Amino acid sequence: MRIAVFASAFHPHVGGVEELCRQLALEYRRQDHAVVILTNRWPRSLPDHEVIDGIVVRRLAFRAPDAGLKSQITYHLTQGWVVDEVCRILTAAGTEVIHVQCVGANGYYASIAAEQLSLPLVVTLQGELSMDATGLFERSAFARSTLRKCLRDADAVTACSRQTLGEAERWFGGELFGDRGSVIYNGIAIEDAKTAPFSHHRPYVLAIGRHVPQKGFDLLLRAFARLVADPGINQDLILAGDGTEHASLVALAHELSLGDRVRFTGRVDHATAMKLFAGCLFFVLPSRHEPFGIVNLEAMAAGKAVVATRVGGVPEIVHDNVNGLLVPPEDETRLAQAISTLAGSETLRESMGTAAAQHARRFEWSKIAAEYLHCYEQVLGRAPVSKAPDRPVDVETSRC
Repeated sequence: MRIAVFASAFHPHVGGVEELCRQLALEYRRQDHAVVILTNRWPRSLPDHEVIDGIVVRRLAFRAPDAGLKSQITYHLTQGWVVDEVCRILTAAGTEVIHVQCVGANGYYASIAAEQLSLPLVVTLQGELSMDATGLFERSAFARSTLRKCLRDADAVTACSRQTLGEAERWFGGELFGDRGSVIYNGIAIEDAKTAPFSHHRPYVLAIGRHVPQKGFDLLLRAFARLVADPGINQDLILAGDGTEHASLVALAHELSLGDRVRFTGRVDHATAMKLFAGCLFFVLPSRHEPFGIVNLEAMAAGKAVVATRVGGVPEIVHDNVNGLLVPPEDETRLAQAISTLAGSETLRESMGTAAAQHARRFEWSKIAAEYLHCYEQVLGRAPVSKAPDRPVDVETSRC
């Protein structure tokens, strides 16, 4: 097949969607499918045409009209040209199917191109409604109309969790997607977990992610502060990542007198993140909202137990008292108790870590790519709706 993936963001930006699109594109190429990535050209200093790891990347100015008068004028002056350029790129590539990964302005241009070229459209949701740290869908009428158009026009709608799919259906006015809707979980590169551990002078608990309110790292710091006075807790906390809340988190750690018991690494690359997972005792994700939580799976692939909040799609991956411990969101006491339980029991950490590693193998990229390829075959009319490949987990699916 010839596939065009419209990514909300891509390299050199770093994040879950960026890695998802990269891994899928690599897997498609391994199976002799042709793929082109189209994404927003931001900053404008990035090249408009690049080949990364053998993947063709095309960057265009996917502008939105509601960010101020200047943006509205620029949008109206350039929108037609950008649509024409998108259609030219897709036609030259012989594109057979268009796939939107995480809806933003990319979805607007993808849906118009699908209309003009009469191509099937697949839309994948990654928790846009609850996990955008900028509140895009709350403040932007254009973003809301784009999402609505994509959901209305899509031949297939997939989501990274059952929770995310249901959230979108409720937002769409309670209309169920029916045969168009299904769950395809995000994946992980199992081989990446086989790496040397990160070196730290004391055993450590790991948390990693964007430093934004949704991730709940302030709750983690307060919970950890309850534990450091206990002489039985000799582990440090390593908190990796960056974001708008980074400075306030550092200040909070100082206010809580955590001293050298918390280490902020800042943003880390993929290789360093894998080393951090390999070296930690266990992993913590205290999110207030979380559509999926790819970092949970990355920790599990490294054979680590997970402490996480029972929110969004997390319970679909982290099974309480099997491969991790689930606690209520916004509950510092229960979070502290769960951390203390794992910190104090090597036997429990090992048993849950073994179960976690076994479960993670069900999410290898080759299996996730097979799910999407089957979905493409269906919207192209090459595969019956009733037949689907084995799922990595027991999910309710109908079409894809």
